[in-house]
Amino acid sequence: MRTTHKLQTAIAFAALSLASAASADNFAECLLEKLPGVQSHPAANAAFQICRGEHPSQWTSVEQGSGRGLFAAYDSGDECTLEVSRSTPQHWAVMLMRRSCKLLYDKPYDLFDEFDIAN
Repeated sequence: MRTTHKLQTAIAFAALSLASAASADNFAECLLEKLPGVQSHPAANAAFQICRGEHPSQWTSVEQGSGRGLFAAYDSGDECTLEVSRSTPQHWAVMLMRRSCKLLYDKPYDLFDEFDIAN
């Protein structure tokens, strides 16, 4: 019984350690992690600066549609924007979240598909 308790404690500690060490893979994910609920422009700017420091290439390192897939949190950029910005009154923060959501969850635009051109 005692060994089981120690094992459960060790597993819980490891899980918490991994969760706290995890960080966003890119600039857009970082913004979506830090901006929801932001109440002021200075707070939104602080989140932006932190993400910019962690991901200096900012938007250019985020591939269009890279958040899509089998385990995607949202089906579209609009669905993501609605969900993550619901409790955020700060306009600039909402606009940053919208851009992040559209970049991560909207399908990549392909001219070949648009005009039915074989590539």
